[in-house]
Amino acid sequence: MYEAFIDLDELIVRCRDKQAKKFIKEAVACYRAGAYRSCIVATWNAVVFDFLHKLRELELLEDKEASKLLEQFEKLSSEKKFKELWQFESDIPKKALNPFELISTVEMSDIERLFEDRSRCAHPSMTSLEEPFEATAELARYHLRSAITHLLERPPVQGRAARERIFQYINSEYFPTDSELAIKYFQKSPLARARLALIKDVVIGLTISLLTEDLPEDEKARQFSAIHAISSMYPEQTREILNDKMSDIILNKVVDTNWDKVIIYLGKVKIWDSITEPCQLKAIAFIEKLKIFERKWFEFNESPSSDSLDILSMATRIGFLKQTIDTKLQLPLEELLSLKKNCQYQLQYNSINEIIKPLLEKFIPKATFNELISMRSEGDCSLNDKIKPYLMEKIKEASLEEILDGLSQIIQEDKLLYESFEQRLLFLLENTSLEQLLEARKYYLYSSSCTKVSTVISRLNESVIKFLERLEFNDLLSVKYEYRQQFFEDFLKDILKPIFQNNKLEIVRRFVSSNSFSDSEFYAKLLIEITDNLSNEQWKYILKVFFENHYIHNSFFCARIFESLFKKSITLNVCIQADWRSFRENLDDFSTIKKNLKDINRLKQVIDTYLPVE
Repeated sequence: MYEAFIDLDELIVRCRDKQAKKFIKEAVACYRAGAYRSCIVATWNAVVFDFLHKLRELELLEDKEASKLLEQFEKLSSEKKFKELWQFESDIPKKALNPFELISTVEMSDIERLFEDRSRCAHPSMTSLEEPFEATAELARYHLRSAITHLLERPPVQGRAARERIFQYINSEYFPTDSELAIKYFQKSPLARARLALIKDVVIGLTISLLTEDLPEDEKARQFSAIHAISSMYPEQTREILNDKMSDIILNKVVDTNWDKVIIYLGKVKIWDSITEPCQLKAIAFIEKLKIFERKWFEFNESPSSDSLDILSMATRIGFLKQTIDTKLQLPLEELLSLKKNCQYQLQYNSINEIIKPLLEKFIPKATFNELISMRSEGDCSLNDKIKPYLMEKIKEASLEEILDGLSQIIQEDKLLYESFEQRLLFLLENTSLEQLLEARKYYLYSSSCTKVSTVISRLNESVIKFLERLEFNDLLSVKYEYRQQFFEDFLKDILKPIFQNNKLEIVRRFVSSNSFSDSEFYAKLLIEITDNLSNEQWKYILKVFFENHYIHNSFFCARIFESLFKKSITLNVCIQADWRSFRENLDDFSTIKKNLKDINRLKQVIDTYLPVE
């Protein structure tokens, strides 16, 4: 099979059976000594012993034909029926072809010729006495090579049985998906020193399966591993098979819905040289109609389909599709950036990235700040350098959110650009309202796009604190009131708590003077934050005012807040239990005029739990 001159010593090494190898060594020794008749006789002896050895191997695999033939041979041998044994030997080429498929029809002719020439060499009576048979060096070497390459070097299973066994190996979930490991696997299988017919059957079988069947990913990986291993073991044979048969398989067996499989196959299996023009035209039409973007049920906008990206990445490996892909990717900037976002950090899409980069460059002069940031590519200095001067101009008018987003994507090694971002950020942070700072903080807390969220939040926190430090106490109360219902109340509470504790007298005064239900609720909550610093007199004043100010005792929330105040006072162990008992007694009288008895009764129950009636 496309092999050049083979050294005699290599022929010896190729023999599988030890007994057959022994006779081949003898044949080679005869050849080198010029005893060509003896060389041919020893070569035939090796064929006989190799055939018997293969029958024994097949018998172990429960091959009934092999068992029957071995039994026949052993019976003839034990009964010394030499005529029948001679006939058994003469039938070896035919038996090797059918039923065992160990050799092809052409190879059978070579083995039959070896048997005939062996008989001429071993039995002079079979030739003319006047013109005895002359075995030449060329003839002896021809028989040596034929015997080994056709039979002695091959495993006992070829033909249909070999095909079935190989596909059993590949279908096993333990077959390696690494082609290098698959080669080692096949070297101990019927594919070792395989006939062209077997290689062809396996390659075509795998090709048809990969092009026409909806296979699970693991099975698909095993089949690609197998075909890569075979193409490495038999590159010329595999190339010839695919060049000859693949186009017909594609045109005759692949339906339109399976053309994605064709592109993936052509991209992964690189050993083919060409396919016919009709196949190329169908492949081009498929890529032209391929829908790159799709809208998923949980998304508002369309995004690149991972299946389409897989197909495109394979298509970039196919020479005749290059121009079609270049045309396909002439997209609006928004779609190109979406592609870049999905491809830039995935190695398998690197070929798509390389096509996208020059397309992006055309949009640089008219791109917005955010678009320029999205165009930048980590590690691509050439593209980044082209973007840089335009980005430096856009920085001057960029918003706080844009600067924060951009800064998270700029590395400090680019000093000039990084410093420009920092300067703009400092200016914005010092000249931005508290509302904008808090809104920006809210955005980044829930942002999944920012790569340095913790750093951004830290910078915003620092700016909020500096802003609050510049405010008067009344303004701070307004801030607290304005944002009391929003998610960053806890954040503000941590910052404002020390300030409020230092202004406890004012907070108590404002609570007792509440002139609306919302005010009473707001200042009651502030009391909880400053309970650590309240004096006994202040506690007494607060408990007294509960009954005096109708905006407090009629408030829907104040009774509940007083539950928290009571529990906090118990935890702090302040000496006002007598005042709380008095407060509890007043609640009994008060309940007759209170409309919302449910909250008042709950407050009484809480107090009774901790301070049983004496």
